Amino acid sequence: MKTTLVIGGKTGIGSVVVESLRKRGDLVYTASRESSEDHNHIACDLKKDCKNIFKDIESLDYLIFTHRYRGDDWKEAFEVTVEGVNSVIKDAIPKFKKGGSVVVISSNASHFVLDEQPAEYHSSRAALEGLVRYLAVRYGEKGIRFNSILPSTLIKPENKDFFIEGNEVKKMIERITPLGRIGEATDISNLIEFLCSKKSSFITGNSFFVDGGLSLVGQETIARDLKGLKHK
Repeated sequence: MKTTLVIGGKTGIGSVVVESLRKRGDLVYTASRESSEDHNHIACDLKKDCKNIFKDIESLDYLIFTHRYRGDDWKEAFEVTVEGVNSVIKDAIPKFKKGGSVVVISSNASHFVLDEQPAEYHSSRAALEGLVRYLAVRYGEKGIRFNSILPSTLIKPENKDFFIEGNEVKKMIERITPLGRIGEATDISNLIEFLCSKKSSFITGNSFFVDGGLSLVGQETIARDLKGLKHK
């Protein structure tokens, strides 16, 4: 049985990831600021000391970060998004078995400017992607792999009642996405299952866009399509 720790695994994409990994047979621990009746849950604030997180975990196969900082404070954004991740990973290294894998769900804001997100969000995500690449090299000799996932807009438990059939935002995203649909949390959990398995044993230091091909389409092409101004 594989042992997996999911940071931020109680809600959103994290909850879907946890369900998927438990279904395949992993012993899954979760960690977040909130407490839980689940005896495999650990209450921990990434802005503070999280050394208690591995108190009851003897060994580890996979470590997954699905949490997200929501706020507008620069210092806190980096404490939670970058420093907190690095700190947990440092404490996790001695626990890892050979062939371990770390997956960080980040954002395509590390490559593109998203008007709805502030500067600290973009900057911390770019720093997080750089951290993942560094750690992939730093701990490669230990057989531990590090990869990040950069999703586009997704349907997840918290917003599924918004993205119903006929929703104008959903229709717009489907129109501009090459694969013709909006992504779902299960698209992320499927990739995580792969990255946290022997099937991906030679993959490390990568950032995977999970966006149905949207990042491949030129901005002017999208604008022309939506405005009906395509070249003849």
